[in-house]
Amino acid sequence: MQDKILINPGHISGKINAYPSKSYIQRALALGLLNKQGIEIRNYKECSDSNSVLSSVKKLGAKVEVIDGNIKISGPENFKPFGINCKESGLCLRMFAPILSLSDIEYKIKGTNQLLNRGNGYIPDILNMLGVVCSSDDDCMYVKGPIKSGNILIENPSGSQLITGLMFALSKVDGNSIITIKNPVSFPYIKMTSELLNEFGADINITGNNKIIVSGNRSFTGGIIDIEGDWSSSAFYLVAGAISGQISVSELSPSSLQPDDAILNYLKTAGAKVELKNNAVRVTKADLTGFEADIKDHPDLFIPLVILALNCSGISRIHNYGRLKFKESDRPSVLVSELKKAGAKISAGKEFMRIEKSELYYSVLDTHNDHRMAMGFAVAALNSVSGLEINNTRCVNKSYPGFFGEFKNLITEIRK
Repeated sequence: MQDKILINPGHISGKINAYPSKSYIQRALALGLLNKQGIEIRNYKECSDSNSVLSSVKKLGAKVEVIDGNIKISGPENFKPFGINCKESGLCLRMFAPILSLSDIEYKIKGTNQLLNRGNGYIPDILNMLGVVCSSDDDCMYVKGPIKSGNILIENPSGSQLITGLMFALSKVDGNSIITIKNPVSFPYIKMTSELLNEFGADINITGNNKIIVSGNRSFTGGIIDIEGDWSSSAFYLVAGAISGQISVSELSPSSLQPDDAILNYLKTAGAKVELKNNAVRVTKADLTGFEADIKDHPDLFIPLVILALNCSGISRIHNYGRLKFKESDRPSVLVSELKKAGAKISAGKEFMRIEKSELYYSVLDTHNDHRMAMGFAVAALNSVSGLEINNTRCVNKSYPGFFGEFKNLITEIRK
């Protein structure tokens, strides 16, 4: 794939299958590592984040067999004494820090591209409360268990991924645990993890939106996991349909626990024509008006919602985006500065981001190695006056390696 791609103005039209959810894939692989009976993961497709977790579970001793897009995986009696490299995957780092703490061996978790500096400073404090020796530097995190059950309070977490890892680990130790969360964010992802683990033998109960009760000493059972389509990456296509044509995306579960299915409500509120049939969503261009969005529980919708707002009459406001500065890039600052190059009327305030309908003109935009930035700029180019050139497009390999080839095949270029 080229590292610089020009997307000209155009209409989108066609049908695609949603790319499998890497959030589910990574959780399923971690479950396989802890599951001696073995599981089968169906509808597996590669991306660099999922590959990081797959490499990690293999290195730790899981038996893995890949056949025709499916993975059979079973866990070892004990983890092998080798460190892992999560590369750029935040979920890998935050999920495996508690999981590796099940062992009394010190493990080193490496990362690349400043992963260890992306808002992880609270992790040692939380793990220390459960008897884990944990520290980190710019390149690695070190954990040494064994982790113990207990009751802990997590205040103002920057996300849900560490809590996901704690639910895995605390299900395996003796005794019951209670995790109380003050001011939780991305809570639907916690529910997604608990449902997956409970389906395979865990006993996790969620009370309200701030308390998780984890029963310990559980043995995970075998079974099959069908990976559903990913709402977060599909949101870019659905927004493209709303602003510039028509698109149908299949393999999207209408009963999904993925919080990014909230994109449907935002599209409807803005005035797009949205149709659901079975596991397919069709979105058709319409006259769009400004909207309000609170992305506390679905931060991955931030960029597609900004692109949608640039095509809505009036003013749109997006709230609770501040913690996104710790993503692959300082996402709010980068998005504002790059889109302003092309003429976007957008500003970031303390309480909300303000976006007006804008004409975008040819500019070279840099993704800052952020996969969602790259996909967002491609969609923004469709209604631009003269196209947008996007630098460092290989970063989409993190979540959706074939995005640009697929996207360009759905576009009919137009002259303005």
